[in-house]
Amino acid sequence: MISLSQIVSYTICPRLCYFRIKFGEKNFTESHAVREIYLSLRRGFDLEWARKRAMTINENFDLDVFNSAASKFVFSDLLHDFKPIDWDVTIKSDRLDVVAVIDEIVEFRKKTYPVLVSLKAPKEGVWFRDLMKIAVLSVISDYKSGLIYYAYSGELRKVDSNISLRRKALKLIERVKMIKNGFVPERRECRYCNFCSFVNECKMKPSTFASKFL
Repeated sequence: MISLSQIVSYTICPRLCYFRIKFGEKNFTESHAVREIYLSLRRGFDLEWARKRAMTINENFDLDVFNSAASKFVFSDLLHDFKPIDWDVTIKSDRLDVVAVIDEIVEFRKKTYPVLVSLKAPKEGVWFRDLMKIAVLSVISDYKSGLIYYAYSGELRKVDSNISLRRKALKLIERVKMIKNGFVPERRECRYCNFCSFVNECKMKPSTFASKFL
């Protein structure tokens, strides 16, 4: 199966998606840290427990990265209006061969929503990668709306899926499947190259003719 995180990687950089499929995650990032902080605080634990969770789960745990994320994390009182139903929920679609992990499922005004945790919020709306997270969930589950919690500002923003977003989600799923089947995307220079842990491998890896179509 391909994972939601791999699909999100494609929205950042197709080559990043390729290397994560091939080698897995290389580094412990602030995204990993804020997820453990969110899950811990929402269940009534403290930052120390979040640190222990992160150390236990992540082989490449980095205390400096965790502390940086913790110093910027905002736990909004707004979250108290959303009744927790479950945490760390895995959803699979055998039909589309996709698996996703939902950070939390909540109830609000008698409706249930998946919640996914992200870092810094844009000025308006949500980032494209977060939009696609909810779009992918909408094609592999019964959820047609979802919430993004921006951990560095304490904002909760809603995304409603529609036919256009579901088509984009399916297109992403198909492209990631092509990569998993052996296609190597064209190398692209972008701002993320300055932070990517695969930059050296990427410079050495040639492209394929098929990558022109990705």
